[in-house]
Amino acid sequence: MKSKRLKLARKEEQKRNKAMSPKMRKIITVVCIVILGIAAALFSVDLLRAKKNNQPPLFCYPVIEYDNGSVDYCGLFYKVWKDYDPFEDETRYYVGFWFVPKNFNI
Repeated sequence: MKSKRLKLARKEEQKRNKAMSPKMRKIITVVCIVILGIAAALFSVDLLRAKKNNQPPLFCYPVIEYDNGSVDYCGLFYKVWKDYDPFEDETRYYVGFWFVPKNFNI
């Protein structure tokens, strides 16, 4: 009785530890590449708008609004800061990644 249970347990363990099939690995690779490609396209559009044209980002949503008019936007793997200076009446945009502090920007 114990030997049958032990054999069944070993077979189930072998099934769980079985390596991923090549077809499944290709599907996961393609999905990851597509997600990274979309993220790169969104990042490049917002980077060009923020740095070159000094415009707000398209593919981000506002997360924090400060009292002086500055806003933090959050996008897919990146963030954009709108820095408003009321004394000079000037708005600047900075782009960076999620876990990078504001003093390191692109």
